[in-house]
Amino acid sequence: MIFNEHDQELRDLGYQKHAFNMLISNHLGYHRDVPDTRNVACKDKTCPTDLPGTSVVICFYNEALSALLRTVHRVLDHTPARLLHEIILVDDNSDFDDLKGELDEFVK
Repeated sequence: MIFNEHDQELRDLGYQKHAFNMLISNHLGYHRDVPDTRNVACKDKTCPTDLPGTSVVICFYNEALSALLRTVHRVLDHTPARLLHEIILVDDNSDFDDLKGELDEFVK
C-alpha cells in the first residue's frame, strides 16, 4: 500500500503519533461495514418508539482525524435521526495543532 515516500512518511507518522497505521486509516473511508457482534438475543430486542432525543458526547485527545471522523459518521449512520439531538466533540486539550484546524474545517 506504500507507493511513494509521502505514503511511507504518513504511515511512520501515524505509528509515532497514534500507534496505528494512519495511511490505512485515511483510506478506510468514513462509512464502512463493521460486523454486528451483538448477542443474538440482543438483536431481537426492540425499543420503544417514543424515546427522547439524546446527545452523544465524544471525548478525544490527540486523535487521528480520520479515526475521529469515522466515529462521528458511525454515530450518524447508526442512530435513528429522531433520537439524535446532537453530537458534542470534546477535545481534552490535544497537543496536535493540525487536528484543531482540520476538525474546525470539517465541522463548518
